[in-house]
Amino acid sequence: MLTRLQNNILLPKVLLGCYANGFSNLISGSQILRGFNETAGFSALSGDNLRSRPKSSLRNYQVVVAATREMGIGKDGKLPWRLPSDLKFFKELTVTTSDPEKKNVVVMGRKTRESIPLENRPLPGRLNVVLTRSQSSDITTGENVVICGNIPSTLELLAEVPYCFSTEKVFVIGGGQIFRETLNAPGCEAIHITEIETSFECDTFIPSIDLSCFQPWYSSKPLVENNVRFFHSCKEQ
Repeated sequence: MLTRLQNNILLPKVLLGCYANGFSNLISGSQILRGFNETAGFSALSGDNLRSRPKSSLRNYQVVVAATREMGIGKDGKLPWRLPSDLKFFKELTVTTSDPEKKNVVVMGRKTRESIPLENRPLPGRLNVVLTRSQSSDITTGENVVICGNIPSTLELLAEVPYCFSTEKVFVIGGGQIFRETLNAPGCEAIHITEIETSFECDTFIPSIDLSCFQPWYSSKPLVENNVRFFHSCKEQ
């Protein structure tokens, strides 16, 4: 998502800091390009590829998504709903760290990045990892922006120095293809989902959460905004 708190709708502190890695000292990001093969170009996103990597060599992550009961997440490349409080929830969740010297990471596809208003790119206070297979990307890298070719190379990069020391939590935030690869994969520690109870027409969908692997951990009270009924929940592996 991109999909995405009023001051009185804050998660418990334990939720926002429960997956800290315990390292100290912030080390600035750098211009790094991963997942690129000079002959073949960027390797394709592959759930099987992700699952075949040794888990110890890959960084664990959490998924943040808003979805309908039918697991619809978008229409024509945009969110079908307008929920400012959910955007505040998303920011609070993905920015907050238990160690003030660290940053969290947000991992997104190129189309998801392009759906973010220009003035908000890159998402501030977080390391932005953008996935693209284009060799001629116009994305400007820098201290808070890194380009990678696929999810496995991203998780491998984030498990290495300097990112294993300078970043705390990794959040996958979209879009559909990336969610389909990561949502129920072994490295997914938790799924933070805004459950949209009002019906919306969608053309982009994600798989249902595997409830044999993910157990309910947190759920907010029902909320209503702009005639949309929804609530926040977290399921952890």
